[in-house]
Amino acid sequence: MLNEYLWIPELETKRLILRKLTPDDVEDLREWLGLDIVYKYWGRPANKEEKNPELMFIDPRPHVKRKPSHDFKWGVESKENNKIIGIIEVFDVENDRLGKIAYRVNPACWNQGVCTEALTKVVDFIFSETALDRLHAEADVENTASNAVLKKCGFTHEGCIRNGKMAGSYCTYNIYGYIRDDFKSQRA
Repeated sequence: MLNEYLWIPELETKRLILRKLTPDDVEDLREWLGLDIVYKYWGRPANKEEKNPELMFIDPRPHVKRKPSHDFKWGVESKENNKIIGIIEVFDVENDRLGKIAYRVNPACWNQGVCTEALTKVVDFIFSETALDRLHAEADVENTASNAVLKKCGFTHEGCIRNGKMAGSYCTYNIYGYIRDDFKSQRA
């Protein structure tokens, strides 16, 4: 189930609207979210909720009181057709200081700049509107597209983990970071 977030603002770019996912998005998500190709470099296969997105909106334990999440999760909606074509999230937020970033996009929209456009907007939001000082990401070295997106969006390559564990699989992956000072200097 999607957590209840403390604050999920709607963000807008030239071609995209980044917004909270709703049950009305299930059919759009079903088209692509569970596809194996989406998870080729994700470090794990699609999980039960990703293969059956309607489960994202059902609380399996409604009697459990949960704290609101400090993470952010946006559906990426195309203004062209009003469909959810991606998901971008800042998660594992620690002490409102740092968080990890990840994104997935419908393969039909790959190589169209969707990730770059969405990630640029999220970085701008994080460093302009929150207290977070650091974002970090991991990308399989073989995922040339994701490595390129992170670099285009201002992330610094901080290292490479050889034969390490990324999510649920072992691979060689790059680590990228973006800190508030980078953001300030790039905007100056």
